[in-house]
Amino acid sequence: MGYRRSVIAVAGALTIALAGCGGSAVTGNDNSDTGADGGPVKIGFLVPKSGVYASIGTDLERAMQVYLEEHENQLGGREVEMVVIDEGSTPQTGTAAARRLVQQEQVAAVTGIVNSATAVGVATVFSDAKVPVISTAQVTENPYWWRVGWTNPMMNTSIVDYLVREEKDKSVYLIGADYKQGHDIIEAVKGGLEAGGVEIAGEAFTPFGTTQDFQPYLSEIRNSGADSVYAFYAGAEAASFVTQYSQFGLSGEATLYGNQALTEGTLSAQGTAASGVLTNSIYTPQIDSPVNKAFVDAYVAKFDAQPSVYSEAQYASAAVLDKAIAAIGDGAVTGEAINGALPDIGDIETPRGTWRFDAAQAPTQTIYLRRATETGGVMTNEVIAELGVYTSEGQSS
Repeated sequence: MGYRRSVIAVAGALTIALAGCGGSAVTGNDNSDTGADGGPVKIGFLVPKSGVYASIGTDLERAMQVYLEEHENQLGGREVEMVVIDEGSTPQTGTAAARRLVQQEQVAAVTGIVNSATAVGVATVFSDAKVPVISTAQVTENPYWWRVGWTNPMMNTSIVDYLVREEKDKSVYLIGADYKQGHDIIEAVKGGLEAGGVEIAGEAFTPFGTTQDFQPYLSEIRNSGADSVYAFYAGAEAASFVTQYSQFGLSGEATLYGNQALTEGTLSAQGTAASGVLTNSIYTPQIDSPVNKAFVDAYVAKFDAQPSVYSEAQYASAAVLDKAIAAIGDGAVTGEAINGALPDIGDIETPRGTWRFDAAQAPTQTIYLRRATETGGVMTNEVIAELGVYTSEGQSS
């Protein structure tokens, strides 16, 4: 088994090299010298470089490069060494990579991680080693896991609240990928819609990571007579589903809604097929603020592409680490020291706005409703409404 490893350099693209990995169990993480005496702080960066989530992994790496270049390759005033390893596409590959980070690389903290199934598999590897993780992945009730993006409850509740208002007298068809995250999302949305009196026209789950032809499922949607469709897909699957949905002619028959993953990082691949798709999200490049404008300008200048919600979340992860490491002062930057600083870092200003961690170690923040639109020959997710401020537990305030 091979692992992609690199150090993020300020002056250029990531340099990737292969490294082997031993298979021994984690015995602890002796990172007591990390960052001592002004030395570099070693941070693990676990990202997918292959499989269905590879495009999301690219967004994460790009955002990390932008942040480090803006901060002269420092976090909290300390020089950092980013150890980049391929998350892979399964919990097994992710767990092996996690063990390498804590046992051989002895990192002080970890960021990245996209696949929710992988996150569940690696969570105890990191917490047992007392290494904090700053990630968008949905791990709860783990004192060393800090969610910087969104939570399933805030995303599910915000779209359900909207659909109950807007689709009260209509029917909604539900479809998603057949794995834990897909079932969790679809079942939560279904329960909320039913409680709100919205008719469920049908439900389907497609084989995760292997479905290339969605036509049989699209036929079922058409035959159901649904007024709207709520879909949960990400990465390559999202690109294929949205494209085929349009090609099948359903765009003019049933409004397509989805979690932000449906059009994140895939709009260029989907093209005009995504026009009119509605998603709820914590972020869009069109947010009007100095912080967001600076981030978007830097990202576009470097990569000739718009940042996605995943890009912003990784940028926010870097900002969180920046504040936590700065709070440690001149001491050794260990996993325990970073984790101890995180609860008290206060307001975090990022391109999406200003937020702070709640007791569940996740943000309370504004959720937006977006519509995929072609502007000047470029597909973007324009904000058409603010759905409200939601807590990590899905409560509106």
